Amino acid sequence: MGEGAARPVVAAVDGSEQSLRALDWAADEARIRDRGLRVVHAFEWPMRRVAARGAPGFDPDDFARRILDDARERAGARTPEVAIEPVYVDGDTVPVLLTQARDAEVLVMGSRGLGTLGSAVLGSTGTRLAAEAACPVVVVPSNADGPRSGRIVVAVDGSPASMAALDWAFTVAEDHEATLAVTMVCDDPPSLFAGPLAKAAYRGPSESERAAAQEIARELLVEATGPGREHHPGVRVTEVVVAGHAARRLIREAEDADLLVVGSRGHGGFAGMLLGSVSQSVLTHSTRPVAVVRAPRD
Repeated sequence: MGEGAARPVVAAVDGSEQSLRALDWAADEARIRDRGLRVVHAFEWPMRRVAARGAPGFDPDDFARRILDDARERAGARTPEVAIEPVYVDGDTVPVLLTQARDAEVLVMGSRGLGTLGSAVLGSTGTRLAAEAACPVVVVPSNADGPRSGRIVVAVDGSPASMAALDWAFTVAEDHEATLAVTMVCDDPPSLFAGPLAKAAYRGPSESERAAAQEIARELLVEATGPGREHHPGVRVTEVVVAGHAARRLIREAEDADLLVVGSRGHGGFAGMLLGSVSQSVLTHSTRPVAVVRAPRD
């Protein structure tokens, strides 16, 4: 293992198919980035000792060990060159994983499971982890199959979180030898606080206004990518400017991408929100893995 093995890729597992797909992604990432893989299972059975006495033959510790043994066997078969560390913690999922994230390179989880009871949306566990974890969080949807395309999309809007996302995406693209599509969405609908008449009357900007806005956006992207190009000269970079609804356009731009990278909160969010609406929408609806990156001291 290389010097970076001290900061492992952490995969959260709970035995669900969704978490196993995320484990596969995490194992591949650990191999590509020359990291160790820490497989973590947190288990907090409600009134666990009382419940265990009422469920003959059920041992929560044995249950957790079986989940970790299965996960270690699966990851070991997929990436035998990666050092795997299984970790079982008796505790609530979110605090346990937030603790594990403190020394992690990245925390990887599935879009379901981990307490969401099969919900079709990300759920409070994933939202909290994406908003609060000290390291980037990657959420892998259950339908994120297929070969890697060698393309990573990162959303930039000039906010500190998006600039941190851009910096991280350059490193990932270099490790993956992938093309980095740095994307800015010119979101032109009326303000969230505009009245219904204003929204009904809105017809969008003129063609000249849209062209001017996109030209400014391209200039901003060229400026934003300058440091990354300098520090990662081998990364192929494209600047993409599109108009429309930010979350929908980002999901569309990333349909064939290996990863979509977003900041935890952009300029469009409320100051008190740890996870912005665009990031939350992308996490919920994207069919591709999504990484959420926080700005330093965000």
